[in-house]
Amino acid sequence: MNIQKLDAELRQKTAAAVGQAFTKYRHREEAAPSPPGAAITFLGTGGNPEAVLSQIPRTAGFYLEIDGLRLYVDPGPGAVVRAQEAGIDLGMLDGIFVSHGHLDHYAGTEALIEGMCWGMYCRRGLLMAPGQILEREHLLSRYHQGRNSDLGYKGGPSVITLEAHQPIQLKGLTLTPIPVHHAGENYGFILDTGNLKVGYTSDTNYIQSYLTPTGIQDLSRKGPIMDLTEVVEYRRDIKDLFGQVDVLIANVTGHNIYANRHITTLGLAHLLQGSKVKLCFITHFNHCCLWPEDLRPAMATFVEHTSGTRTLYAKDGFSYDILANIT
Repeated sequence: MNIQKLDAELRQKTAAAVGQAFTKYRHREEAAPSPPGAAITFLGTGGNPEAVLSQIPRTAGFYLEIDGLRLYVDPGPGAVVRAQEAGIDLGMLDGIFVSHGHLDHYAGTEALIEGMCWGMYCRRGLLMAPGQILEREHLLSRYHQGRNSDLGYKGGPSVITLEAHQPIQLKGLTLTPIPVHHAGENYGFILDTGNLKVGYTSDTNYIQSYLTPTGIQDLSRKGPIMDLTEVVEYRRDIKDLFGQVDVLIANVTGHNIYANRHITTLGLAHLLQGSKVKLCFITHFNHCCLWPEDLRPAMATFVEHTSGTRTLYAKDGFSYDILANIT
């Protein structure tokens, strides 16, 4: 074997491959604006530790493309892999929204930032997240917040620390962070295009107490609710704000479990009753919603028939034309 010849060939091909990779991932041009419309792709529909560990369902968050805005929301474990599978070019993202500091909502963020910022060679895109995970708990590194430019990587996102009810302007749209009730500092949002309002609940509790055949039961216990006959106390701020949107993306986890920490389908039906919501997507399912039996169709049917609001259960990897599904 001619080692000198092999060495020369490897050097030449490596240099060419590096040049192509730099062009593809670092030295890029912005894409043409996306066409008008409103679409959502659920890269993952799972939440809580069982889903993180099993990836049934996946925990990769979701992607919104609305009136030219490309926004990735709550990228959990597996986000970059699922985005690649769905054909989503991370280098075209306008922003990443992280609601709170739980693994199933932020663990994929740093990889997405590197994609959005072209291998950290370009300053572009927004990172929107609570101060708790940016500054106090440091769950996202200073490097990925674009604060360590001395390392030779000059890129990074513009960082916006979320504040309750303080609007953020995104390519002519307005995103308003909505404080919710779960895991310290946590925000859902309402995204307003001027013609369409899309709400995202993030994780939040909702029912606070309920009537049973023997009296009023609060939610100090964590087990499944088996005896609810009527909701007594609930998060009125959640109902009032998210009840005004056209489309609601609701993290529900299960039908009657973990109501002390999450919206259940029992609570979601109550939230939607009397609201202006035309279309609701259920996501953030616990593993038990799919295994040993798929309960999601029945959960969506329960919410729709109880509330009167069209309700779809999100499926991993599926895209939905929002406007086509509004009745």
